[in-house]
Amino acid sequence: MLKRNESYRLVTAGLLTAIGLILPYFTSHAFGVPGTILLPMHIPILLCGLLCGPKYGAICGLIVPVISSALTGMPPAYPMLPIMAVQLFAMGFVSGLLYRKLNINLYAALIGGMITGQAVYGLMFYALLFIGSGELRALSVPAAIMAGLPGLIIQLTLIPAIVYILRKYAAVLFEDAKAPAKKADAVKESALNLIAGGSVSCVVIKDGVIAHTADGRGVSPLINIYGSDSGLLKDAFVVDKIIGKAAAMILVLGGAKRAHGSVMSASGRAYLERHGVIAEYGRCVDVISNRGGNGICPIEKSVISIDDPEEGMKVITSTIDELRKAAGH
Repeated sequence: MLKRNESYRLVTAGLLTAIGLILPYFTSHAFGVPGTILLPMHIPILLCGLLCGPKYGAICGLIVPVISSALTGMPPAYPMLPIMAVQLFAMGFVSGLLYRKLNINLYAALIGGMITGQAVYGLMFYALLFIGSGELRALSVPAAIMAGLPGLIIQLTLIPAIVYILRKYAAVLFEDAKAPAKKADAVKESALNLIAGGSVSCVVIKDGVIAHTADGRGVSPLINIYGSDSGLLKDAFVVDKIIGKAAAMILVLGGAKRAHGSVMSASGRAYLERHGVIAEYGRCVDVISNRGGNGICPIEKSVISIDDPEEGMKVITSTIDELRKAAGH
């Protein structure tokens, strides 16, 4: 399914393609002004690049002259169709690349697209001139620029005004489809930095922000979070120092959507994935070791053959109580 901003760009590109077909026909037949003067086909192509990005700008620039030539005979199939197809393709692509991808100033991106169009026009003109043994029924580059000065002025005046208006009233066109992912990555990086700094061992991220942090050994932070407010884990992204199967059970029980362990056990990862939780890790190990490093963690061992998260939670809390009693706490 297309995201909202992508759908708007697709619809806008389609509309500008239609305008690219109608506008030259209208200016030529209604006012009798040749396309070489007003350059009406350039306007929707440049707008498509600036509004919809380089992909749609390039596609629009390529198909508009082809369809227009087939339906109306403008531009003529040779030599102007190949010249204009390549020229408009380049204009749509470069204007979109500069403005939407490289975040260049609007006027600079527009002028960059216009200059690129003239340069490509020249390259195609001289290529076809060479192929045609020095004969070509088309305006030379200087002549095309001079004839098209009114059109160039219209482009520099009209196009920025249209873009500014649409930025205000159709902001969805300018939304960055990758922005939510970038923000999520930044929040995740902040959580990992907190854990790496030793100030916390567990971070809960909800709705794209850090909602809770906790510190403690093993699964105790997750148990405390679940015990005090189990709803905090619902649909959350939990970043933890160590995630084994026991921690994975608490996350599943709390309804977490995603989990990242700086260290994650293979059984913890498998348990999360089996219960529909996205599992990420910095390092995946076979088992979570005990504090002495000479065996498996007793809490992990207690749930090794259990699958039900509620039963697992009971066993985990019971095992923790037994360990505390044995330690004299």
